[in-house]
Amino acid sequence: MGPRGLLTIALGMAATLVAVAGCADSAKEPSQPAPGAPAPAVAAPTATNQVVMGDYVFRPANLTVKAGEPVTFVNDGKVEHTVADTTPAGEIRSRLIKPRPLATGQTQQVTFRVPGQVTYTCTFHPTLMSGRITVVK
Repeated sequence: MGPRGLLTIALGMAATLVAVAGCADSAKEPSQPAPGAPAPAVAAPTATNQVVMGDYVFRPANLTVKAGEPVTFVNDGKVEHTVADTTPAGEIRSRLIKPRPLATGQTQQVTFRVPGQVTYTCTFHPTLMSGRITVVK
């Protein structure tokens, strides 16, 4: 390719970068509701004892709860996930958490009554998804 072709490519790339930067800057500008329009809805606060099962990740990966308080696992990923307790080495036990497939939007609630560490994983994606819950008195 000659110098003219390289110049054409460089100019095209520069124009694309300027356009993208302009879009990014305009996305930061707050939008104002129309006069008389109702105020926008405020998102509900997230539960403190909630673990979100996203696309191959648990958020948070580590959670501390009081004994007897329920923990809700929520799947907001695009694929089904499960949750099951494991040994510290990662072997699935399913003694405290009985795994069941959770589709997007589904939840599973578990209550841990004994203080200690509970490690868990997604039985469908054990090498990608794991976490730990610390249960305190």
